[in-house]
Amino acid sequence: MTDPESFGEGWIFEEGLRPFCETVAEFSGYEFDNLDWQAVGNALPRTDVEEPDGWYGHPLSGRVPLTLLVADDPGSSVVSVRVTGNPDDRTRAQIEAAPHIFSRYTVR
Repeated sequence: MTDPESFGEGWIFEEGLRPFCETVAEFSGYEFDNLDWQAVGNALPRTDVEEPDGWYGHPLSGRVPLTLLVADDPGSSVVSVRVTGNPDDRTRAQIEAAPHIFSRYTVR
């Protein structure tokens, strides 16, 4: 197996972070639950996109193992996101589309 690649990079509106996490998890075959959300939600305030070690990585151990990375952009209403792993072409395409969609629409 090769080293995990980083893909699906971008930013999304902070209010759409949970649906984004759930969507990426669904594409990987992982069931993102309240405990997962609690981990991501609690970690986010301690992240900073401008800091080299300012990202939080959350494992998604589904059919396609991935790591979802998130970082706050202090002073804004957005969160930077990216994914690492070695997905198949279909899963990669789905995940790469997600930041584009979640950066254009707000989810409530």
